[in-house]
Amino acid sequence: MKRAGLIVVCSLMLVGSPLVASADWTADLRLNYAIASDTGGSDQDVGDNNHITTFNGDGIEGESGFGFSVGKRFDDVAVSLAYEAMGVTYDISGSIQADGDVQLPGTESDFDVDILMLEVDLTGEINETFDWNVLAGIGQATFDFGENSTTIPRATGAPAIVGSASDNTDTAIRFGAGVSFDLSDSTTLLTMLQYTNYGSADLVIGAGAGQTTTSVDVEATELSLRIKFDF
Repeated sequence: MKRAGLIVVCSLMLVGSPLVASADWTADLRLNYAIASDTGGSDQDVGDNNHITTFNGDGIEGESGFGFSVGKRFDDVAVSLAYEAMGVTYDISGSIQADGDVQLPGTESDFDVDILMLEVDLTGEINETFDWNVLAGIGQATFDFGENSTTIPRATGAPAIVGSASDNTDTAIRFGAGVSFDLSDSTTLLTMLQYTNYGSADLVIGAGAGQTTTSVDVEATELSLRIKFDF
């Protein structure tokens, strides 16, 4: 939470400065869709043989999130504070546990992600109608697992391992590039291809002495559609 607070304070200080006060306001509404995602992770705690040693699956591929941002524009450069939220199903089917060649078919974990991110973007003109845009961002992601949100079926047919409720935060980073179309003098439609690393989510499985916390990497190549307003 300290990182999120620092981002907010820095953004407010920036917006409140005399130089920024004379700049134009900018805002957007956005939809992000994960077109590709890599799975991975590491064990923070090793209980019994429940912990995952090899990660497979589609991660958050096919998941989408919504959000908005508000900030200031200095000619071709804009600085914005963005908030995004998404509920994801993280696919780790085909992953392997430490207790031998046990694969985890159909294994999925449901959790919510809230993102607070400071973004800086640069816009340049292509022609009277189209512009190019590049973007970089850094912020904080909060992961929230509900009780029984993760189910790991055992290939042996034994009872499944069920995930426990947990939450954690981690640093998120983003890079993107895209093209925008001018809908009016103050409104544009931006299509962007972006890479976002949301950080690591702490997946807790098992119980008692056999409880294991495994960090799963949450990252994706995304298509982002944004309606941007300058005023």
